[in-house]
Amino acid sequence: MACIAALKLLNWENPIHHEQSLPWDEYNFVTVDRKRLMIVTHRTDVTLGFEARFQHEVLFNKYLAFLHTVLPPTTEFTEKAWKW
Repeated sequence: MACIAALKLLNWENPIHHEQSLPWDEYNFVTVDRKRLMIVTHRTDVTLGFEARFQHEVLFNKYLAFLHTVLPPTTEFTEKAWKW
């Protein structure tokens, strides 16, 4: 019984899931939390959004610069602590 369970575990593969988010031009708000190295993009409700968390400030700044190039010019960038 243990051998069958071990074989099943050894042959188990984790399925890969790819998620699609909204097109870049649909995001209207960005909250930047420099203390926690988080950038949250929002569509309409600023309490909900896609969170991007970073371990290093260099990557954080690169992603923020990237967002400035792909998001619409009307996007509002706000720097504050993310509380949700």
